[in-house]
Amino acid sequence: MSGGRFTTRDVVGLAALSALAGVVFAAWSQLAVLVVYPLLGHLGIAAIYGLWFVGGTLPAYVIRKRGAAFAGETIAAVVELLLISPYSVLLYYYGPAQGVMSELAFALGRYKRWGWGTMALAGALPVVAAYPFDCLVSPFYPACRTYPVWLHASIVGAMLVSGVLLGGLLVKAVVDRLVEAGSLRGWPVAEARAVQAEKGRLARA
Repeated sequence: MSGGRFTTRDVVGLAALSALAGVVFAAWSQLAVLVVYPLLGHLGIAAIYGLWFVGGTLPAYVIRKRGAAFAGETIAAVVELLLISPYSVLLYYYGPAQGVMSELAFALGRYKRWGWGTMALAGALPVVAAYPFDCLVSPFYPACRTYPVWLHASIVGAMLVSGVLLGGLLVKAVVDRLVEAGSLRGWPVAEARAVQAEKGRLARA
């Protein structure tokens, strides 16, 4: 449950969760390009950015294996690309780069810490990889290089908040509820919860 080898079930679960994230990414990207950016600009994109990080945080939190965040975000980006995303070949960078940054958060906890703080960090760190690429490479934000400092700070701040909330804390909250409902029985996240519950029971005995 803490960074060991992938089982066949883990691989299947990783593929399924990543594919689901990729479908969500494709829809989110269309919404971003067609609605959010025209109405709210780059700051509006920043406010919804965190959902693009769940391809890494979701499978990592459920499967709890080393490499799950990187593989998950990368596969999700490929699925989005296959679904004709407006971000096209840029996804070859975004997926792996964002996945590496989420992976770093779990590695810092040695794949043993899966609390709110770790999930918040896993949702925030991808901003380090995403925003410079948005500004320096992506053709979607041509004015980014000339933004005033306050606007850069506002966008990065909004991305960090969005990453923490959507990419990290929301993922943990939803998965934890599914575990409580018995929907993820047998998966590492549920097994870890059962171990914690048993330790609590023994401590009270």
